[in-house]
Amino acid sequence: MDKLLLGIIGLLLIVVLPNPLSNAIANMYGPHFLGFYGLIITVILFASYWSVNHDSTAKLPVPLIPAHPDPYEIAYLRGGQDEVTRLVVLNLIKNGYLQIIQNKVSGSFNHPNFNNLSPLESRIFHHFLLPTPINNIFNFSIEIFEYCTVYEKQLFSEQLFLPATDRKIITRIKKIGTFIILGLGIYKLSIALINGYTNIWFLIIMGILSLIILEKVSKQPRISTRGRAYLKRIQQAFEQLKRKTLKITPDEPEFDLLLPIAIFGTEIFAETIYAELAKMSQNSAPKVATINHISSESSYGSGCNSCGGGESSCSSGSSCSSGSSCSGGSSCSSGSSCSSGSSCSSGSSCGGGCGGCGGGG
Repeated sequence: MDKLLLGIIGLLLIVVLPNPLSNAIANMYGPHFLGFYGLIITVILFASYWSVNHDSTAKLPVPLIPAHPDPYEIAYLRGGQDEVTRLVVLNLIKNGYLQIIQNKVSGSFNHPNFNNLSPLESRIFHHFLLPTPINNIFNFSIEIFEYCTVYEKQLFSEQLFLPATDRKIITRIKKIGTFIILGLGIYKLSIALINGYTNIWFLIIMGILSLIILEKVSKQPRISTRGRAYLKRIQQAFEQLKRKTLKITPDEPEFDLLLPIAIFGTEIFAETIYAELAKMSQNSAPKVATINHISSESSYGSGCNSCGGGESSCSSGSSCSSGSSCSGGSSCSSGSSCSSGSSCSSGSSCGGGCGGCGGGG
């Protein structure tokens, strides 16, 4: 598509350069030029839309679902660091480490032993030892980045995030399109003023509106086509867990909320005993998830990453952690029921190509 836009630039230059003040475009009647200008803008917007919605991962096979998905990795895929923060905070509240008093999150007085927490959970727990307003729980996400890099690297290596090459194409098409809209518009505006025409406002408005639309259309998606298909597959596979979550009662304190929240979001608790907790989380949620820290220029191998900020790591053919083997072949087929509390830990298999085990509690 970028070649198409470059071809348009070439044709415009061929028409204009021999005689800039008198040529087919310069002499074009006002309404006719607006129609021509609108056609060029439409082509640019279509090219931008196509580049955003047809990334290079569209034809790749969807990854198999690990036997024990890491809730924090899924949450990071869905919504980045803020989604991970939300998941950890809700889990710590549910397990008695944190509490909500007067719309503030703070450490519980009689909390369990925090040595049982993963490094990520421990970092967030200690952050909230001092009361923090609910609306501000995401203000320190930058501080947990070091715990999320393992997830970001893994998701990039599996091409679940939009690859760098596709980001470059989208950016290039946007820049070329902007150049054509501005260049052609300013050129015709200059010709009109030279010839004494003042009815130029529609041309100006048309150019400004087209640039605004181009900005919106060319917004880069965070998750690739493959990533969206993977999320859909994992939601279908754990549909039974979702139905079970809707029926939980106060008599089931051991029910693990991590995986259902990671996969479906807090919205699934709207009509459960955790409705207030879900509402609190949604009200404090940020609007947009972004990829800010790991450069999209970086390339990540398909090998394994460190597990949950701990010391052990995976490598092809080696064990993931004490007693747990890396079995990329294990999968959870669509419609099957997996353990609701499953997460990657010592003694469990790390499916899906040895992804990061990350602080899944």
